[in-house]
Amino acid sequence: MKYLITLILASSVAVAQTTKERAKITATYDQKAIAELTLKIQAESTLNDAKISEYIRNYKFAANSKQLPNRFIGEIPIFFTNNNAGSATMMGATEVYPGGSLGLSVSGVGMTAGVWDGSGVRDQHNELAGKVTLSDGATGYASHATHVTGTIIASGISTTRRGIAYGANAKTYDWNSDISEMNAFGQGGYLVSNHSYGYNTDTLPMWIFGNYDGGATSIDNVANAYPFYQIVVAAGNDRNNSNLEQISYKEGYDMLTGYGVSKNALTVAAVNQVLNYSGPASVVMSDFSNYGPTDDGRIKPDISAKGVNVNSCGNLTNAQYSISSGTSMAAPAVTGGVLLLQNHYNNLNNEFMRASTVRGLICHSAKEAGANVGPDYEFGWGLIDVANAATIISGKNTNSVVEENTLSSNGTFTKTFAISTPQTIMATICWTDPTGAQNGNNQEDIRTARLRNNLDIKIIKDGVEFFPWKLDVENPTAAATRDSDNNVDNIEKVQIDNAQPGVYTIQVTHKGSLTGGSQVFSLIASGSTGITLGVASSDFSNNIVLYPNPTKSILNFSTPNDEAIEKVSFVDMLGKEFQLNSTVVNNSVSVESLSKGVYFVKFQYQGQVIVKKFIKE
Repeated sequence: MKYLITLILASSVAVAQTTKERAKITATYDQKAIAELTLKIQAESTLNDAKISEYIRNYKFAANSKQLPNRFIGEIPIFFTNNNAGSATMMGATEVYPGGSLGLSVSGVGMTAGVWDGSGVRDQHNELAGKVTLSDGATGYASHATHVTGTIIASGISTTRRGIAYGANAKTYDWNSDISEMNAFGQGGYLVSNHSYGYNTDTLPMWIFGNYDGGATSIDNVANAYPFYQIVVAAGNDRNNSNLEQISYKEGYDMLTGYGVSKNALTVAAVNQVLNYSGPASVVMSDFSNYGPTDDGRIKPDISAKGVNVNSCGNLTNAQYSISSGTSMAAPAVTGGVLLLQNHYNNLNNEFMRASTVRGLICHSAKEAGANVGPDYEFGWGLIDVANAATIISGKNTNSVVEENTLSSNGTFTKTFAISTPQTIMATICWTDPTGAQNGNNQEDIRTARLRNNLDIKIIKDGVEFFPWKLDVENPTAAATRDSDNNVDNIEKVQIDNAQPGVYTIQVTHKGSLTGGSQVFSLIASGSTGITLGVASSDFSNNIVLYPNPTKSILNFSTPNDEAIEKVSFVDMLGKEFQLNSTVVNNSVSVESLSKGVYFVKFQYQGQVIVKKFIKE
């Protein structure tokens, strides 16, 4: 029986992803691990080819027949088949473009996306001419592949069909030998690729849904070999297939398969156009987009984007356009978003983000969607918001955190920040988790976590611990909770609503042993009105904390339970004690009158004298 597969900045523009910059990325890669992966892929390809040859003999197909499987999952033959302006506005991409509200002038110039699809792209289309490299000799002008590529990079001759990263280019491939080709693409130092295809579920056995199978592990193998390379996958379009037993059995949940189940891909759901976001109810799920969870309960899909009535390049002529719907149309919007964010980050920092950073950032900054607060198995972390993500990048090291760290075995990472007004604060960690053990064939709903390195994040204030979001795999419609550690996801997000002024500590630890003795992780932190960095972590263990420090104007004091300071005075570097003319109000005082330099502030608090150092900028 056949088992089919369905497709489902700066003020000036900097040139990104030059040959030199890709070489800088590839120089960081583990060449021994890459060589081992290449041999593994070659061995799997040889075995796969042998199974296809046997299939040809058994079913008497011609060797070039389009009815041949592309890969096998165990002994199951898997067949690959094919599954803008409104999208750019909806995801905030227009705000980072030249002339956009953020003043960033980012359009993806110099960036390159990989696109794998069913056949060739109409590379001479008016929107794509000079921007597409047909990288594996794929022939034919396929509607699906052309539409997908246009959604990512169409130049905007028709402004309403402009690609999300309209300044970028694409290297396109058909899906034959996709893993081997992705391995080479990663070796080239490229940053993102799009895969708008997946299993057609019509005749699949139920155990394959949510299963961490050979398709999922192949993606995670590539992701681990090339930690700057983000793979974007469409979630699939099978939830409206009333013939599927899985629909009635799981009520539309547990529909993800193959690549979409991998830990390190960005799996994308499709939603309707959002004309004016005013809250979660503004985001309406399509009637076809596949829901999670994975068998071990991970939050999948990861993110949502427009996938209904997307207008992009057609394949019939060089000036034709067409309207299509599917998660195949949502995934390339996210791929374009990755290009824009990497472009912006490189403009500001002269380097690119790891895949874990851009993936964590996209999930961290998403707009809320769904019936319940927090993530869910329908929309993932919500609606992609490129403008918010770009703003967080722009605030790096001033009022937001975007950084990459290494947690050693048995180590603890901490970072402190302060807020001066009540607001929502969030901290997210994301890491490229080592490839896990496959679930095994013919085994349904194996709940064992596929995590290899189980990192944990929490935020602490005055001894109170705040935990990350998590979902219940046994009750997929239930609201996400945040009452304990998350032990299944490699994206963890702590969110504190109506957080009160004071100093907070982000803490990252781990359970069990760490594969390789350490784990690189990305940390993103932000507040709805901005957080203040530079609070010394050593000060947090004391009773009083100063923030911001350094400061240009206002100096705040944090005390346990916001108790009042009894007396405040200041000391200069010569040891002279003095008072300021400004009044201390609500543990806050203006130091604007002070000259730049180092000072001490002297507190009388709970019967003792405490002295703290601060810097006036």
